[in-house]
Amino acid sequence: MSYLVLARKWRPKTFDDLVGQEPIARMLKNALMQGKISHAYIFSGPRGVGKTTTARILAKALNCKQGPTASPCGICESCTAVTEGSSVDVFEIDGASNNSVDDVRDLRERVKYAPSGGKYKVYIIDEVHMLSGSAFNALLKTLEEPPPHVIFVLATTEMKKIPATVLSRCQHMPFRRIATNVIKARLKHIVDIETISISSHALGLVAKAADGSMRDALTILDQVSSFSDEINEEQVQNLLGLTDFGMLAKASMAILTGNRIDLIDIVDNLAEQGFDFRAFAKELAQFFRDLLIASVVKQPGDVLELSAEELAAVKELVAVSSEDQLTLILTEVMKAEADVRNSSLPRIALEMALIRASFLSSLKPVREIIRNLDSLSRGLPIGTAIATITKERPVIQSALPGAAPKESVKDSVTVKAEETEQPAQSAQEPTYKTETAEPVEEYIDSSPLPETGEEDSYEEPPDDIPGPILPEKEKDMSGIWRDVLGSIDAPLASKLEHAAIELTGDQLQVTLPGGQALFLDMIRKNLADIEKLLAERAGRKLSITLSAQKRKVVPKKDLKKIASDEPVIKEALELFDGRIIDVIPVESQIITENGGVDV
Repeated sequence: MSYLVLARKWRPKTFDDLVGQEPIARMLKNALMQGKISHAYIFSGPRGVGKTTTARILAKALNCKQGPTASPCGICESCTAVTEGSSVDVFEIDGASNNSVDDVRDLRERVKYAPSGGKYKVYIIDEVHMLSGSAFNALLKTLEEPPPHVIFVLATTEMKKIPATVLSRCQHMPFRRIATNVIKARLKHIVDIETISISSHALGLVAKAADGSMRDALTILDQVSSFSDEINEEQVQNLLGLTDFGMLAKASMAILTGNRIDLIDIVDNLAEQGFDFRAFAKELAQFFRDLLIASVVKQPGDVLELSAEELAAVKELVAVSSEDQLTLILTEVMKAEADVRNSSLPRIALEMALIRASFLSSLKPVREIIRNLDSLSRGLPIGTAIATITKERPVIQSALPGAAPKESVKDSVTVKAEETEQPAQSAQEPTYKTETAEPVEEYIDSSPLPETGEEDSYEEPPDDIPGPILPEKEKDMSGIWRDVLGSIDAPLASKLEHAAIELTGDQLQVTLPGGQALFLDMIRKNLADIEKLLAERAGRKLSITLSAQKRKVVPKKDLKKIASDEPVIKEALELFDGRIIDVIPVESQIITENGGVDV
């Protein structure tokens, strides 16, 4: 048969032809030019990335009539023999079938003899990890001190199975998976020369299906080129059993919106079209990974290998989800692949996994639940934001539910940050924040402040205490601050989310909880950008001063007692007949090494 498959026809013949392994090619070329050739190499990496091909090129470079040389001629008798696989001085040994001690002993006897035609005898042992332990031991002495005319190249796909005693006697060259865009560019070069008509998107599907293997990519291209004279995306999907992007997007939207009827219909369509359920679960996991990446990075197009239309669809899905939801759903979908693979009823396993994932979209993150409980404990509506404006210093809020106040702070006013306009009377009724008591052995009981008969004296705040800041458009400073946080990077905003703010003239004091003091340097690096956004929203220039609260430690063993004394938690325990398993600190707290809570 005269036809030569593309994987063999386009196998690299020189170091310059190697694709995706440039560092290794450069290293071997320099070693040849400098005469620093090792007696033994280990080439490790996934299948189809060029390990055996590189070993053949090295053998060709060593035995070329002009060599050893970094650029073998490819036309001399030695080079031609290596290319055709007929060289008497280059031995390719399959480690899987020649893995016994007797095979290694036979090899040790043969290495003693000088090469027949070239300068070196090159032994290429493929899948060397398949050798038995005794065979490795028998090979050690020869690997350590081989004859000067012998070069060993050991190739493996499982580096972890190579004994350390063997590895220490060889130079290790790790081959990497080839990037999808690199494979696609190489395939484009080949189809242009081979005059194969295939669309760019279909070529991208072939490159992606190869999973980093150039050999697999050429094999797939050979397969699809036999299907039709004009190859398009749909044909490649049908031949390779790939799921259409639109179906993946539809399934993702159904999960994110909790539309379980659509999920059942999608699985039914997969069954009718004969799709592999496990392959679908794997592709869906990859799709949710893309969604998560798109929600995290600023420029997802630089990271994700998607067309403009696909990227737009991904952004639409990201807009109706959160990072927490995507993380939970991705974890569930990844489990689905294993469930489908191991189940005797793969369809049911897939349906149940997708339905479970759809319930995750409605779950609230633990942090949000804790914040809501914190709001309930203060007697505020769930989701109410608090802006604290003080005269002399920021108010230090207690991180311990139910902790007793030490003393009243008369120079602080707490204002609810509401989007809608509030009646004038409610805006004039301040509540008073308290500092946290120092940790003591016996906790002081928290009870309402006694009647002082001076309630009317606080109906109007004194002139020297600034009231709510209401710039134009009637936004208070808390609303402006939330707008600023919504315009900066999420990681940075999360560090400022629970900070107390205090406005004095044109100076905004931002005080972080004690547990987040280590983030001060990171925030200061971005302070200029934050001040710029603040000025745009406040309508005037404001400068920001950063500080952190004093940190206080409460023993972890006392946290359950403190939590159980909290009225809101008491009511929840009675309502659900429950018990406290653990106490999770809010974001303004961290756990110290001794198990206490550092505020």
